[in-house]
Amino acid sequence: MFPILLAFGALAIVALLIFALGADPRKYLKSLGETYRHRLLRADMSIKPEDFVLIVLGAALLLWVLAVLVFRPSAPYAILIGPVILAGSLLFGSIFLRFKGDRRVGAFGQQLEMVLRMLAGALRVGLGLRQALILVTEEVPDPARREFMRVVGRTNIGIGMLDALDELAKNMPSHEMTMFSRAVRVQSQTGGDLARVLETLATTIRDRRRVVRKMGALTAQGRFGAFIIGGMPVVVGGFVLTTQPDMAQALLHTHPGWMVLGLVGLLELAAIVALGKILQFDV
Repeated sequence: MFPILLAFGALAIVALLIFALGADPRKYLKSLGETYRHRLLRADMSIKPEDFVLIVLGAALLLWVLAVLVFRPSAPYAILIGPVILAGSLLFGSIFLRFKGDRRVGAFGQQLEMVLRMLAGALRVGLGLRQALILVTEEVPDPARREFMRVVGRTNIGIGMLDALDELAKNMPSHEMTMFSRAVRVQSQTGGDLARVLETLATTIRDRRRVVRKMGALTAQGRFGAFIIGGMPVVVGGFVLTTQPDMAQALLHTHPGWMVLGLVGLLELAAIVALGKILQFDV
């Protein structure tokens, strides 16, 4: 119980120092909440940013209490692992939101070619762009249906179609969606056959998808090799811990062992990031 009280006292002292030095943490919290708001919107999660931050902070506090009760570190170490767990929880929350958002953006991108062809067909039969978007929301599944319904809803409250499409391009960031919004804006200023422009854009997206699939096939061996290289230390470490009790005791229950495990974790993370950058291409 003493480490918990000591940690709360240290946090209170840090808070007093922040206010005494004139810093305003509300600006940081506001910026953090705005970032989470955009990511929650992209991930289509019906939860407020404040509630999500509270969930992350509650999980960090719970993990810190469990770590103190299980490992029973000394008071200085108990205080030091608190910020580490908090930073890890915030990082995990951001990674989770980014993963869900990127997966949804990818699903939206897969539907965009079909949406553009539907819009082009609707424009050719005499419908306006807004009526064509309403037709799209009745025919396509989520996430495209929900996003274009949001565009139509924005126009219902007085926001222009071009601005609503620009907002969609920000919420669903991709080269294809950016080209779509810019093509509509340029056509509205210069005139021309928008249906033909959308058909050409749909063909371009199809060709880009073909190139991306070919790249995935060519880099499959490298990605599998990266998976093997990244998993080998984990498998070997688990084997050593299960077959060598003395080494397991030294790694799991001593301060040098914790430092070694932390260093190994950082090196694994660096290797994963480096391999991901090597196998990443921009088309």
